[in-house]
Amino acid sequence: MDERKSGIHYVINKRKVLTTKTMSHNILSISVMAHPSREEYFPHLKEQLGDVPFSIDYENLGVWPNCRNAWLSYDPKASFHVVIQDDAIVCNNFQERAEEVINNASRVMGDKPFALSFYYGNKKEFADEANRGLEQGYVVRSRPGWGVAICLPTTVIHDMVKECDTFSEPQDDERITRFLLNHNMEVYFPMPSLIDHRTTNETPSLVGDPGENRCAFAFVDSPK
Repeated sequence: MDERKSGIHYVINKRKVLTTKTMSHNILSISVMAHPSREEYFPHLKEQLGDVPFSIDYENLGVWPNCRNAWLSYDPKASFHVVIQDDAIVCNNFQERAEEVINNASRVMGDKPFALSFYYGNKKEFADEANRGLEQGYVVRSRPGWGVAICLPTTVIHDMVKECDTFSEPQDDERITRFLLNHNMEVYFPMPSLIDHRTTNETPSLVGDPGENRCAFAFVDSPK
């Protein structure tokens, strides 16, 4: 059975399909991981991201099955793929800005494989690190910390999905974190972030994890 056909529908302009749209960009492809309970936020995502695949869990198969399908919708011609979750607030001109970030990250990280996260949260214990990051334009950490906009090289996605299938954590970002730690892949965060997060009141956690006051430490379209 094709890994992409698992009861989770890919929606492009409200048409249910079982295949994904080929992207026109070669640096970054994008997909959205979504739940039907958050449908009111889909128009914002489509306006900001364009005609990208949506993996919508109509059958309530769960967080990880939906996440893996969103990852498997990547464009194989792209170098990186980002899965953006449905509670994201996306900056203007995201595609262009994100590709510029990837180019900058490649210069900083050198030849070693790395991941990116386009969101850096507002945790008090990370404030000093975040302020230093704003001065230099980025932060590098060992963990993504948040799952709202993780970006990976397309060359590792199938291995990531296969390995994460063996993990038991309910949170998708925890599974991906384990994969990154197992393979010594650090995470590059642009500062300020290209993605912000809707509040807990707007989009309660689907895995029962309320977290901190969920917002970016600094968002590129409204930086602190």
